[in-house]
Amino acid sequence: MKKLFLIALLSLPLFTMAQTKIKETDVPKSVLLALEKTYDSYKVKTWYQAPGQYIADFVTDGQNGRCYFTANGDWQYSSFPVDLEECPTMMNTYFVNNYPGYRIKSTEYVEEMSGDNYYRMIIIKKGLGSTDCEMIFDTRGKLQRSTAPDPDVVKKDYYAHSNPEDVSTDEETSKTKKSNKKRPKPVEDVPEVEAFEPSEAIVANFNKRYPAQRLSSGPEWYDRNGDECVAYFANNQKNKFEAVFSMTDEKMVKLGKVLDKDRYTNAILKYLKEKFKGEKYRVEKMVVYEYDAKYRGADGKKPKPYTYVVVSQKAPGHTLKYTRMEFDNTGRFTGLLAQPLDPKDVQ
Repeated sequence: MKKLFLIALLSLPLFTMAQTKIKETDVPKSVLLALEKTYDSYKVKTWYQAPGQYIADFVTDGQNGRCYFTANGDWQYSSFPVDLEECPTMMNTYFVNNYPGYRIKSTEYVEEMSGDNYYRMIIIKKGLGSTDCEMIFDTRGKLQRSTAPDPDVVKKDYYAHSNPEDVSTDEETSKTKKSNKKRPKPVEDVPEVEAFEPSEAIVANFNKRYPAQRLSSGPEWYDRNGDECVAYFANNQKNKFEAVFSMTDEKMVKLGKVLDKDRYTNAILKYLKEKFKGEKYRVEKMVVYEYDAKYRGADGKKPKPYTYVVVSQKAPGHTLKYTRMEFDNTGRFTGLLAQPLDPKDVQ
């Protein structure tokens, strides 16, 4: 799958080829049918024809994008412009740390026929006559491929131009001469912490359910006890969710919605008030989990929704102790949990 992903990346044009605006009546039926199969709801604004391609400027779920098809009607990929703030933080961090003197020209999210989705960033060196460079990042923001110059060369050149007084014209002298100027501290090369990586099938499943253009942050992936993994994310309305997947079946098990404080369940709040009577406590989070429509328990039935609650209390030594509880769909207490669900869960 990864080989196919890289081949597909290399096959995508960095710059748009010559395109001709055409009418929808000039678009082959095979292309129109392919668009219908690719997206449930959409509105085409303009059709274009390029050598061996048909391109649709369209809108789906309120998001503007471009959809590319072969002349035979095969969907190739779709691209959606996104703001830098909507991209993984790691992308911007990589750019800032490695490309001084450059600016970001555009960022977009790409959905590919193979199911491998990713981000594309176009950067350009400041000044006239500069050439666009492309960087491809996976959905977590990790660099996959780049046509940009080597970062070490870029930083060296940038420093040389910014500090000409520190550069000697004589190569031998430059090796021994010590500059009296205070040089900037080198950027610390902090080793990247290996994050949990779910399988490609799980990532594809998540991306199909929750396309990046519908998210304001995430997903952040974490392992849950070795048999499940969870994706923490927020939609464009800033609502926070926790999507739990089985690592065995590679399918979604349940989706948890993190409740705002003003939407906490009254029956649960009443129970907590009684349980912690006379004690100070704080509800750290309340999450309502609903099982996927296709998920079935050991009895062959779909389990009912339930609520997960974490309560904190101050302990000696200015530390916090946490109580983790579960409630059924009526708000009735059903049991305690001894450990956090995963590394991101409240510690």
